[in-house]
Amino acid sequence: MKYTCVEQRMAQTYISLFPEFIPNDTASVSEAEQSVFYDMMKTLYKLIFDDPLYLVTKVNDDDFFVNRFNKTADNKPKLKVNVLKFRTVMNELLKNMFHAGQGLEVKFKKKHLHLLSLVGIDDLNDLPAAWKWMATRPEANLSAFTYCLFKQNHVYSPAVYKKIFSKDAFEKLDNWMHKNGYKQYDIYDATGSDCKLSLSYINPAWSIDPPNGGFLYKIKHTGIAAELDYSIEPVSVLGLCIPKTLMKPLTESFEFMNDSLKEFFIKQAIKCWDCKYCVQTDKTGKRPLAYVKVTHKQTNYKICTYFPGYSFNWSNFDTLTADHIIEMLKHMDTFVPS
Repeated sequence: MKYTCVEQRMAQTYISLFPEFIPNDTASVSEAEQSVFYDMMKTLYKLIFDDPLYLVTKVNDDDFFVNRFNKTADNKPKLKVNVLKFRTVMNELLKNMFHAGQGLEVKFKKKHLHLLSLVGIDDLNDLPAAWKWMATRPEANLSAFTYCLFKQNHVYSPAVYKKIFSKDAFEKLDNWMHKNGYKQYDIYDATGSDCKLSLSYINPAWSIDPPNGGFLYKIKHTGIAAELDYSIEPVSVLGLCIPKTLMKPLTESFEFMNDSLKEFFIKQAIKCWDCKYCVQTDKTGKRPLAYVKVTHKQTNYKICTYFPGYSFNWSNFDTLTADHIIEMLKHMDTFVPS
């Protein structure tokens, strides 16, 4: 998709992550009242996308990052500033709306008041019933408010990401995980991510703790995680969740993998390039580098056992990759602690 400016690109985030209308049938507000708030928020995001000047004071030429895990490497300091400005202003508007729904005193900017008037809000003392309910119900939070996640026991993100990735490939993963006891989670604040509605599937056999979200940091379960970031091209990413403590024994089990899994593993795994990150705290100079040697088709590899999420991820994937991911999950789950 082509964008007229960075601000329009970032506004697309809210449209892409906005789920289908699924009301809460046990709420204190009716389905019709929930629909009013849903339609209002959907219209709000479309207005901002069509003309970001409703929200911001100036727009900037479109641009994007290509280094997902190291945006500094793109050397685009102006883009960093522009992305942060939009996110800050957008978050300010949404936080003020959330707080207004709680009955708190809020000072909206004139531009924001005009924007709200365009979606039918002329009196902040007369807000829609579902707006106030979403801001005050037990365990109310800004992400659920932002994306109209009315039903608290429903996981909305799989349907969102199914539309973003290849439908057949995503459904293959989804179906296998459902059959094998994996659990879905909407994640609002994954560590190291700006995505406020990311998806995690995890195998609870690894830990009773819920997932932190994402596939890079503090991974306790096997599974997958997906997220969006419209400041990057491609915008989507799905990663394999590999607990850090698993990567070493997993690599040491290479000879027990079938040929298909060996090919996949060698293709994706990080090969040691002698960065010495793994021994940076070693004052003795005797600690060995944290790689495991494997041999495949008469070629020797030194497989890094740190941060596997940085290489086991895909901006999109097909059914063959889905098969490989399933194969990998099956193998990893043979290591579940007893």
